Amino acid sequence: MLFLVLLGIAVGPVLGLIRAEQIESLAPFLAVLAVVIILFDGGLGLSIHKAVAQAPRAIALAVFGFAFNVVVVMLFAKYFMGLRLLEGALLGSILGGGSSVIVIGVARRLGISEEGSITLILESSITDVLCVVGALTLIGIISTGMPPLEALVRDVSAKFTTGLVLGAVAGLVWLSILPKLAEEPYRYMVTLAAIFLTYFASETLGGSGAISALMFGMVLANSAGIRALLKRPGNEVVDGSFRRLEAEIVFLVKAFFFVYLGLIVTLGKLDLILLTLILSILLLATRSVVVSMSTVKSGMAKERGIMTLIYGRGLAAAVLSVLPAQYGLLNAELYPPVTLLVIIFTAIITSLGAARSKKTPVPTTGMPK
Repeated sequence: MLFLVLLGIAVGPVLGLIRAEQIESLAPFLAVLAVVIILFDGGLGLSIHKAVAQAPRAIALAVFGFAFNVVVVMLFAKYFMGLRLLEGALLGSILGGGSSVIVIGVARRLGISEEGSITLILESSITDVLCVVGALTLIGIISTGMPPLEALVRDVSAKFTTGLVLGAVAGLVWLSILPKLAEEPYRYMVTLAAIFLTYFASETLGGSGAISALMFGMVLANSAGIRALLKRPGNEVVDGSFRRLEAEIVFLVKAFFFVYLGLIVTLGKLDLILLTLILSILLLATRSVVVSMSTVKSGMAKERGIMTLIYGRGLAAAVLSVLPAQYGLLNAELYPPVTLLVIIFTAIITSLGAARSKKTPVPTTGMPK
């Protein structure tokens, strides 16, 4: 990740080989592509059976963590960065949750208990959704004005409900089609096309395309259980080759956005670097409080220290940080550099914490497959 950012800085601001303006027109399209792929990938990583058992604590960790992060960042941005409250809340939504890629990688490397690992993975998937939906909702409010509270609640509820239902229905339909493409080399790309159709259909009908993409992935990931429930036995539709291609696509999207961030940001202001370092530490303190609240009277209490440190930001934040500029919002130029610096600082803190924690083994009951 850091290498990709440094590569962008090297070929852009330093050497001038590529100018951000040359690829700026592609950013809006690739942002939608990235959002869909991030959430579809998150859905593919969720087992409904295991997720249900850990759902209450994971939901509490995700919702409280996201809400606390938004409030902390909003107030910090207002009083120390000169942003309006809504702009600060948008920055808080962008930085509201940890990266699922970092969470999964660090959790497996440290050998956290199965209970803790599933909770962290589920939390990161939920916060990806909250960040995307929250950021897009706030961009709409900033662009068009604040609607009445009742209308806002109704609109958000409708987006979630429509997105969930449409994503689940589309996933079930595709579940019956995908086995017929089992021997076809292009089945992943056709699946990706189906997800995009579902995304745009959901957005057209007033739902959340992001939620639909997540649900689509969850249905495919849990195909065996769903088929058994419907008394229609069959093999898993998401096999190793499917997941490998998915991982490669995710890597390509991630590579583009981190290099793109390196191209467009200016990191020369010392005051901005210091502010984002302080903000990263505040996010760590907030994380500590939320983890302590969410693990009360659970077996994960002994793993609070490690769970607190696994909070690095990543691809979702990088993608969302370029959206304000696409919508022509004020102060849009501030979001990418702040986000990039927070990504760097939280990644460093998470890495240092992981290295230190490896010296102190945590009792485990096994990792999820």
